[in-house]
Amino acid sequence: MRKPMHTVFRAGIVCLLAASWFAGVAQAAPKISLAESSHEVGEPVVVDFSGVTKNSKAWVGVFRKGRKPSRNNAEFWLYVDGTTVGYTGLASGTLSFPERGLSKAEAEKSLASLWSRHKSLLRRERSKEFSTKKITLDGNTLRYTQKIFGNAPKTGRSLWISLHGGGSAPASVNDQQWQNQLQLYQPKEGYYVAPRAPTDSWNMWFRPHITPLFDRLIENFVVKHRVNPDKVYLLGYSAGGDGVYQIGPRMADRWAAASMMAGHPNDAKPDNLRNIGFGLFMGGNDSSYNRNGMAKTWKGLLAGLKKNDSGGYDHVVRIYPGLGHWMNLRDAEALPWMAKFTRDPWPEKVVWRQDGVTQTRFYWLGVSKSDHAKGRRIEATVRGQTINLTAKQTRRVTVRLSDALVDLDRAVMVKYNGKVKFRGNVDRLKSRMSESLAERADNRSAAYATITVGKDSSVRMNGRLEADRYLRVGEYRVVLFADDSSRELASSEFEVSPPRPTLSGKRNKNGTLTLTFEGKLEHAPTALGPWRELNSKSPYTIRPVDGVGFFRAVQ
Repeated sequence: MRKPMHTVFRAGIVCLLAASWFAGVAQAAPKISLAESSHEVGEPVVVDFSGVTKNSKAWVGVFRKGRKPSRNNAEFWLYVDGTTVGYTGLASGTLSFPERGLSKAEAEKSLASLWSRHKSLLRRERSKEFSTKKITLDGNTLRYTQKIFGNAPKTGRSLWISLHGGGSAPASVNDQQWQNQLQLYQPKEGYYVAPRAPTDSWNMWFRPHITPLFDRLIENFVVKHRVNPDKVYLLGYSAGGDGVYQIGPRMADRWAAASMMAGHPNDAKPDNLRNIGFGLFMGGNDSSYNRNGMAKTWKGLLAGLKKNDSGGYDHVVRIYPGLGHWMNLRDAEALPWMAKFTRDPWPEKVVWRQDGVTQTRFYWLGVSKSDHAKGRRIEATVRGQTINLTAKQTRRVTVRLSDALVDLDRAVMVKYNGKVKFRGNVDRLKSRMSESLAERADNRSAAYATITVGKDSSVRMNGRLEADRYLRVGEYRVVLFADDSSRELASSEFEVSPPRPTLSGKRNKNGTLTLTFEGKLEHAPTALGPWRELNSKSPYTIRPVDGVGFFRAVQ
C-alpha cells in the first residue's frame, strides 16, 4: 500500500522523515538492484547491475508493471554502456533513468570516447568494403578508384569526389568515362576518388540511392583513411556536372565546396548552397541542352542570393568564350579555389529546401520522414542563445544542439514562425551523442542534445515530452536483458509516488514563525499525532506556544 506523502515540521526545528532503503537481493548472478524501492516523481531511478557477460548488447529497460517487457514497451532503455548503440560490454556498472546530464567537459570527453569506439566498430563491420572498394546498399553498388596526392596534414586529409560523365549509354561508355575521370584532375593534397555510377541512366548521379551511398563513402574514408570530415569536396563533368547541380545543394552539409563542370541543372535550385563554396565552369559554346544558357541563369541566381545574404553563397562562375563541351582543362582552376574552403557543420544560418529526393537531416536541423516533401523550405538562424525557425509548410522541426552552436550551460530560446516555443536548459546526453554518430559517422557534427518544436504547443527535449522526462506515479519493473534479446537475466520492482510537498519555516524578529507549504497544512501535539487539518493558506504565521508542536504538509 502506498504511504501518504507528507513533510513534517516541528515548531523551531525542521524534521526530515527517514527514508526506507531497498536492497535488491538476487538469488544468483546476474544481479540487478536499486538503491530505493520507492521514488518520488521527479527523482531519477539509479540501477546497479553485475554478473553480466561482457556482451556489448546486454541492455536494461524500465517497464510499467504488467506490461510485456520489450524495447518498444520500455519507458526508458539503454545498453549497459549507457548508449543506444552498444559499443562496449560491461560486467557491472550503474545506469540512471532518466539519464544524467553532462557538463561541457564531460560531454567533450564522452564524445571523444564514443567516436573512438564508433570508428573501431565501423572498421570491423566494413572491412570488406574497404578492401574491395565497393559499397552495396539496397541492391545498388558503388565502385570507386582512388589516388593520393600530397602529404597528410595534421588535421587529416581532404577527400575529393569526382563524378564521371556519360549517362544514358552502354556500360562500356560509362566505364570509359569513369576511368578517364580518375586522370582528369589533380588536387594539391588529399584522396582523389572517382566513383562508378551504379546505373547507366541519364540521371545516374542524382537518383535516390546516390545520397546514402555517398554518405557511406564519406564515412568510410573518414573512418579508414583519417579524412577530415570538414574537408570533403565534390566535382563532376558533363553528366557528372548534372549530378553536382543536384546533390551539391541536396548534400551541402557534407561538402566544404563543390564545382560543376559542363552540366545541366534540370530542376535543381541553389538555395541550400549558402554555407559552402560553389563553382560553375562552362564552355561559352556548350549549347547542347542549353547548358551555356542555364549556366548564365545560375550565375544570376547565385549573384542574387549573395546580394541578399552577404554572409553566404560564396561562388565563382567561369564561362569560357569560344570553348565547347570540352574546356581544355581550364576548369581545373576550380580545385585550388575549392581547397580554400572548410566546412562549418554548425553555421549561424541554414537554408534548407527539399528537392525531389527528400532528407530528414540537414546541418543542425531535422524533420521526421512523415513531415517532408519536395519544395518545403526551412530557414533557421541562431543569434546568441536564440534560435529562430521559419517553416511555413512543416509541422515540426528538430534542432540539433552542440556547444558549437549555443552555450548549453545557459538557457536556450527557440522560436517557431515568430512564436516562442521553448525557453530553458537542455541536458547534454551520452545517448544523444551515440544516436547522432550512429545516424552519421561524423564527430564534427554530432549533437549533444535536441529540441523539437512545431505548430502545436508540445515540445520534446532529447526526444521526450517534458511530462515524460521522469516516470509517472505507478508500479514498475527494471529488467536486465541478454544479448540484444528479450531474455530476462534479472529484474527488480519499485514504485513511483507523488512528489512530497514542501514545507519550510522562517523565524521572524517578533518571535513568530512563518510556515510556507504546498498542499494542506496539518498540526499535532506529537510526531505521532493526532493530526488535524488547519484551515489555512500558505504562508501561515503562528505565535510561540508552550510545549511542542508539529506541523506537516500533506499532498
